[in-house]
Amino acid sequence: MAQRRNAAVEWVLTTLCIGFGGLTARLPLSVCRLLGRNLGRLGYWLVPRVRRVALANLDLAYGDALSPAEKRRIARGAAVNVGMVAAEFTHIAAIDEDFVARHVTIKGFEQLEAGRGGLIISGHFGNWEWLAPIVQTFHGKTAEIVRPMNDPRLNGFVDGVRRSNGVTTVPKLGAGREIIRLLRDGYLVGVLVDQSPRDNAVPVTFFGHPCWATIAPIMAAARCRVPVYAVTLTRDDRYHYALELSAPISLVRTGDLRQDLIANTQRCQDAIEAAIRNHPEQWLWLHRRWKPRPRLEAEWLRKSAPKDREDDAVDPPLSDSS
Repeated sequence: MAQRRNAAVEWVLTTLCIGFGGLTARLPLSVCRLLGRNLGRLGYWLVPRVRRVALANLDLAYGDALSPAEKRRIARGAAVNVGMVAAEFTHIAAIDEDFVARHVTIKGFEQLEAGRGGLIISGHFGNWEWLAPIVQTFHGKTAEIVRPMNDPRLNGFVDGVRRSNGVTTVPKLGAGREIIRLLRDGYLVGVLVDQSPRDNAVPVTFFGHPCWATIAPIMAAARCRVPVYAVTLTRDDRYHYALELSAPISLVRTGDLRQDLIANTQRCQDAIEAAIRNHPEQWLWLHRRWKPRPRLEAEWLRKSAPKDREDDAVDPPLSDSS
């Protein structure tokens, strides 16, 4: 009986999400943004977990450097940002060169190496769903690594929107070979690296505190010898976006694969942290970024034992890291 109830609830939620997407696709962006802001505010006040997780994360990241009032302001802003990402989502289909010219300022385009693939890392920051579609308008071979929705009907809808302006989507589970193929074929491949992974991770620090980070970007970059760029898409008070592409992240190559993997993954996390510090209200503080991962810790200790082969720590397949 419980399974049937869960299936029924999932069907209702999926139907509401698809209906919401269909509505926002027909509304002007100005109306979508008003709707998204109000939905975010509503979620902040009606869902206690949103406030609890966001404020706990902010306490951990900033300690006494910010006042409680400032932390609450950032937490509310983060909830509003999620609402706006959801409300703007279906407008991906409209993102073309003219759209970008009106709504987006692009900085750092000259950093790209012409005719060469590259890895672009980012986080759940600003409007992360628009990031790959905007890159697609000036680099026609763009792909993004995605986590499929649990409900096949919702996944079909979301994936259709993500692909609607030409972006290639790659499901995260078992994506390693496809990422390498795309990079070698000259694609820019986007990966969000700011969440707490369940598998294939190394220990890092984020905002000065220990956590885990996916090794996917560094493994792919090392195998294909391609540059890694940090990319962010932030929104100002007038709803104008700025896409900023960093210079290639300087990667360590000492020959010690394990230590290089840790050091380079940390450099990726540092780049994302720096961007968040500039616009903290636009990051997903609602996610448990510093969540303990006992299994990862046990695996890492085992792989760190002298009797283990070094390759065991640096050559696992990519998998779901949400």
